[in-house]
Amino acid sequence: MKLKPLCAAAALLIAAMSGHAMPDTCQLPDGHRAIAACTPEGSLGSGGDDPLISLVSGATVGDTAFSGTPLTFSVTGLKPGPEYVLALSWNGDPKSRQSVRFGVGEPPAWTSVLPATVPCAFHADQPVPARFVLPIPAEYTNKGAFQVVVAAESGLPASVAGLWLMERTEPAKAARVLLVTGDDYVGHRWRETTPEIATLLREDPRFEVSISECPAMLGSPLLDHYDAVVLHFKNYEERLPLGAEVGEGLARYAAAGHGVVLTHFTCGAFQEWPGFEEVAGRVWNPKFRAHDPHGEFLVTVLDREHPVTAGMEDFSTLDELYTCLDGDTPIHVLCGAVSKVDQKQYPMAFVLDMPDRRVFHCVLGHDPAAFSAQGVRDLYRRATAWAAGLEPNLP
Repeated sequence: MKLKPLCAAAALLIAAMSGHAMPDTCQLPDGHRAIAACTPEGSLGSGGDDPLISLVSGATVGDTAFSGTPLTFSVTGLKPGPEYVLALSWNGDPKSRQSVRFGVGEPPAWTSVLPATVPCAFHADQPVPARFVLPIPAEYTNKGAFQVVVAAESGLPASVAGLWLMERTEPAKAARVLLVTGDDYVGHRWRETTPEIATLLREDPRFEVSISECPAMLGSPLLDHYDAVVLHFKNYEERLPLGAEVGEGLARYAAAGHGVVLTHFTCGAFQEWPGFEEVAGRVWNPKFRAHDPHGEFLVTVLDREHPVTAGMEDFSTLDELYTCLDGDTPIHVLCGAVSKVDQKQYPMAFVLDMPDRRVFHCVLGHDPAAFSAQGVRDLYRRATAWAAGLEPNLP
């Protein structure tokens, strides 16, 4: 691979990132910078004793992707102490499945860090590049080097558009938050709403926000790196199936006391996994009426004592009033709204009624305009702080 000093190629690095669909500034963890990259155009980094990503096995396909079975990369020059994150982009065959493993030592001891999943995301029902980040545990960075394997589990050979190594440049914030997206109903344009959620979360300076367009991350042992996850997707089994290991990974994460925040049609995710209701509290029942016609309605704060909603006032929003939730898991409703269709009150936001769980579920958030209401912004931001174990009110 052709090597270029990073200090002399900053503009080239940025161009390579853009050309190969690397996670943009909104998606990457706050307080990090790119220090090395490996794209089909070459490796970018200082080399020598400094960090470098190199292709070990596999081949380039034109100037758009690496391909092989498996693909192996080496990451070298890591220093003990700094925190690193690996950013990946892939846009493979939607009928294939790929996994990711980290290996350290010689011979390498391998750990699965991303279970087998479709190597792309879906927006407006069409496959699109998936961009995501994998935090690198200290046991790898302390060794100074490790290997990354992207393996084809089924379908075509594994493919990757590029890898980028990010290094922390600012002190860690109070809470790491991972916003997970990557698929939804065609009427929910998550590539437009996801930045809105990231922006409202970043209004709390205590959050370090990252975005993953790969829901399989919920089945990764690296999920424990984060204090809270915000789920903003509805996967479809025929195009983005999430096996039981992914759902059970989320269930373990929630049971361990980590924070989980669910938005809008995430209630419809994991239709293929019956355990989702126990995590989400309530789930979409397609046999029920889905929602009122899109329009303005009043959200009433029903519990003004709970930490999430303490001191909040009722607010109006332009959104979909969901009437489709079902389930028996104990919940505590924080906010509700009265349907204009049947005059019944439905839960808009609730928490699991379990003292050891920090799960918040809100069905507001149909489109970018739905996140413009200050009450909605405050509700999600405060709920994420509570889920992450922080005081919901900003200091």
